Amino acid sequence: MTTTAPQLDTNIDELKPMPPRKTPASDSREALIFGICDRLLDHGHCSADVVLAPADADGEPDWDNTGPANVSSLPGDEWPDELAARRAAVIVDNIDGCSEESSFIVAVQNDNPLIIQIAGPEADRDIAHAIIARDIGASPVVRPPSKFAESFAKLGEELFRPQPVAANDNNPAPAAKTAGATVVPVINPADWHGEPVPTREWYCEGLVPMRTVTILNGDGGVGKSLLALQLAAAGAMGLDTLGMEPLAGRTLVLGAEDDADEFQRRLDDIANAHGKDLRFLSMLRLIALADRDALLSVPDRAQVMQPTPLWRGIETYARDFKPKLIILDTAADLFGGDEIKRSQVRQFIAMLRKLAMEIDCAIVLLAHPSVQGIQSGTGTSGSTAWNNSVRSRLYLTKGDKDADPDIRILKTMKANYGKTGDEIRIKWKDGIFVLDDGKPSPGSALMNVRAERIFRDVLSAINRSGDRVAKTKGLNYAPKVMAERPDAEGLSAKMLEAAMQRLMAEGELRVVMEGPPSKPRQRLMLEAECYGAAE
Repeated sequence: MTTTAPQLDTNIDELKPMPPRKTPASDSREALIFGICDRLLDHGHCSADVVLAPADADGEPDWDNTGPANVSSLPGDEWPDELAARRAAVIVDNIDGCSEESSFIVAVQNDNPLIIQIAGPEADRDIAHAIIARDIGASPVVRPPSKFAESFAKLGEELFRPQPVAANDNNPAPAAKTAGATVVPVINPADWHGEPVPTREWYCEGLVPMRTVTILNGDGGVGKSLLALQLAAAGAMGLDTLGMEPLAGRTLVLGAEDDADEFQRRLDDIANAHGKDLRFLSMLRLIALADRDALLSVPDRAQVMQPTPLWRGIETYARDFKPKLIILDTAADLFGGDEIKRSQVRQFIAMLRKLAMEIDCAIVLLAHPSVQGIQSGTGTSGSTAWNNSVRSRLYLTKGDKDADPDIRILKTMKANYGKTGDEIRIKWKDGIFVLDDGKPSPGSALMNVRAERIFRDVLSAINRSGDRVAKTKGLNYAPKVMAERPDAEGLSAKMLEAAMQRLMAEGELRVVMEGPPSKPRQRLMLEAECYGAAE
């Protein structure tokens, strides 16, 4: 077992625990212990809990003989008396990159934390120390290099000379200015000879590429916010959704239209649909801005887009949290410029893309289409720079006017790295979207019942009046004639046609022939009103 005492780089005030316990004094041992535990849990790189180490004969903590099996919970889940409090510590397990058997104790002695390995392979010590120290705000443990490391470094100095590093499109080198000119990073592709070609990375294969910005357009009320949240939740839980396989990892959702209560309701539905509960969403973080100004970038006097303090705060948090996906909902609330000015749109997208590249994540920006964008079926809005500045653009729409009202279609409108024109048919069901199985939803079933009732009533009225309609298409095609009548209650010919087909299949309609044998005519009638008429 190894004991190390890194220096704490933060104030004890910053480590105060969160409620529900009564708030201890900011300079107390209780505040420091619970503060360390809360900070470790907030970063999400391990599991942590406050425990009591075993005591020696004098009642002092016996760190040398502490193990996962002999630590105990706080008595009554309350802070113990002064003597027992000396044995209070934070047990740390399930550390990223370490063996499942590895456990560590973070204790406090003379106001400094001690990191003690109590189980697991010693090879995990350095990485665990680095993660724990970083997450609690302490300086990492610095150890002198081994003899091998020293000799290897010396060998490297003798064999190699520093070479300039070629810049690439994903990692541009900072431009330096000399004598009024900018030194431009230039790439010679021949330098890549013999190097492995990097594979393209996706958050969702073919839909959402990594390290750039994707726009998800959608009409108001179509469900684009729910779809984006469902994608983020699936990634956070490491699960597939809607036939897509999002990259498992942390996700960050910024919503300017929904409050925390709405997020909770939606996430509860999403988790339940996957057979989980909200505990499984520990890798997802929400920023609910429905009650405040949510602008991320605004133009200055020279009409150049500048980041707001809110965006600076989000950047800082994202660099620490390191999500694999960031959802920004929606552009109308977040973009403070003129959407038809190409330069302002491109500057805004470039600001988002810069963060995506720096922290290696995908960013999905939700946006409403214009009226023209809806009518044209492109889903665009404002300047063409919105479409041209991103590498992927998706469009979520409802199905056909007369189709199931719960059906949605997700279209790939632009894909620089993949195929455009692909569609995914999904359906709203019990608070989430599922893949369309072709079966009518409850709402659609009610519409079908209404359409069939209206078809029967109108057909009966037509036949009582002496007029005639037919099953086959022509001037007297039944659905077409009925759709023009006021008693059709606004149903379209397409809906009436579908109702006719269902009623025919159920045997409720009959085609009877009228007139002389030389010129027979069809009449479509209700089976119940045929009264022995010949077919």
